[in-house]
Amino acid sequence: MSTTIEQIKLDTLEELEERFKAEPDMAYPEDMVSEIADSSVPIYTFDLIQIAQSSVDVLTHENELPPAFDGTPTITNQIATAIYEIVQEELYEKLYELQQEHEEQQKLSDEMSQ
Repeated sequence: MSTTIEQIKLDTLEELEERFKAEPDMAYPEDMVSEIADSSVPIYTFDLIQIAQSSVDVLTHENELPPAFDGTPTITNQIATAIYEIVQEELYEKLYELQQEHEEQQKLSDEMSQ
């Protein structure tokens, strides 16, 4: 069974939640997001093509970053960049949600202790 962009997003969101729960007050959560997104991008051409074939979102994504890996504008490097950016965007949305939940819990905890 081939990996899809949806499966990659689910896996990375799960990893983000686990790591955030372990350290909700980390100094630079953006670094964690970049690390998770980067490690989620397959390195093999076959895998990249399989993901692109299964996702219109990957194929039509307009990259903001330069091509991945060695920077040459090959299709597979463009696909890898698209996967990274799509996953990163999902992770940032979840990170902000987790941060808000954490702040609300902190406020409730502070109010209850007074």
